[in-house]
Amino acid sequence: MINQKGQKMMSEENNVMDLDAEENIIELEDLDGNKASFEFLDYLDYQGKSYVVLLPLDDDSTVVILEAVPLDDELEQYIPLESDDLLQEVFAEFKRRNEEL
Repeated sequence: MINQKGQKMMSEENNVMDLDAEENIIELEDLDGNKASFEFLDYLDYQGKSYVVLLPLDDDSTVVILEAVPLDDELEQYIPLESDDLLQEVFAEFKRRNEEL
């Protein structure tokens, strides 16, 4: 199942690639200050845009895909995808890239 969660989210780290190397855990905070933890699965480029694929720690049946939009050289903003078609396309690309898993 693919799901979009929440509103625009920002990483508390400098960017999505600053992960706990052992566990690949990233914590995001929404605009209301609510925090959620995710397992980082992939960061991919698709049709000229960047996307992050995350697995919520509290729900291992849902994959969250967010567009990664640079704010500056150190921060990215993560935005839910508005198009179900685009969501399906990015998920298909994620599955293609990770067939061996």
